[in-house]
Amino acid sequence: MTGNRATLSRRGSIIGVAGNAILALMKVFTGFFTGSMAILADGADSTTDILTSVITWISTSVSNKPPDAQHPYGHERADAVASKIVSMVIFFAGAQLAMSSVQKLFTGTSSVRNLTLVITVASISAIAKYLLYRYKLSIGKKINSSVFIADAMNMKLDILISLSVLGGSVFVGITGLQIVDTIVGLAVSALVIKTSIEIFWETNYELMDGMKPDDNIYKIIFDALKRVPDVYNPHKVRVRKMGYKYLVDLDIEVNPRLTVRKAHSLAKQVEAAIKKDKENVYDVHVHVEPSGNVEDENFGIDSSNEFSHNDDQGQEIDRYSS
Repeated sequence: MTGNRATLSRRGSIIGVAGNAILALMKVFTGFFTGSMAILADGADSTTDILTSVITWISTSVSNKPPDAQHPYGHERADAVASKIVSMVIFFAGAQLAMSSVQKLFTGTSSVRNLTLVITVASISAIAKYLLYRYKLSIGKKINSSVFIADAMNMKLDILISLSVLGGSVFVGITGLQIVDTIVGLAVSALVIKTSIEIFWETNYELMDGMKPDDNIYKIIFDALKRVPDVYNPHKVRVRKMGYKYLVDLDIEVNPRLTVRKAHSLAKQVEAAIKKDKENVYDVHVHVEPSGNVEDENFGIDSSNEFSHNDDQGQEIDRYSS
């Protein structure tokens, strides 16, 4: 998995850098040559895409490194950190474009020449960005990489940006209203800023050791434990995500008369059950307690706290609290 992951991520990053470099040169040159603020904004966005692809490349190279003495849990969180950097780069580019567009809007200096060239380049860009988006998203899902998926989200926005530039240029050609080009440039910058905020927010879950609302891993864990005999009251369950890996900590109760060997065997069965039901569970740490043990524990997930109120996910764990 690791070798294949490294190969896919490296290939995807190289294609992303090369594709965005070609598109950026085309659009920036067209923007300066024609005076189109919209295509120049699109070109600037593609220029930042080169940087985000390079960041993706570096981060996946780091995240694929094996655990070491300084990083015993591994390096997978490099993806989430890189996604934060990508979001800030995109935000900065969007803010710069917005300021330039507003300046042109109020000074009235908008004038576009050779609309045919602008329309042609915008059309090529929309098609190329769609292909890059599908490719990046496919890799992101295959290797479960947040930074690749973030980059794919950015590519998806780029499709809309290029289509907006295309539509705005056609409208300018029909009506002669040059100001429309500047307005489109401003709209593009707003979309860029919006995407940067979404990417920034998305990575908070992993960096704060939280789970996304649509991730039902806690339900999967409790359902898996129902199949393990002689295991009671799983509690203080905590899951953290590092890149594509899940790390699980939980407490269970067993018959206090069991031998250490038997209790250890039950803990291994718990680990196996969870790993069987949930893909990419890297490690399961099980703490064994005697049945009926009462401690003041106000963290983790069990049948008596927030888990039982989260979208009915805790309704099926009554067996453990009896």
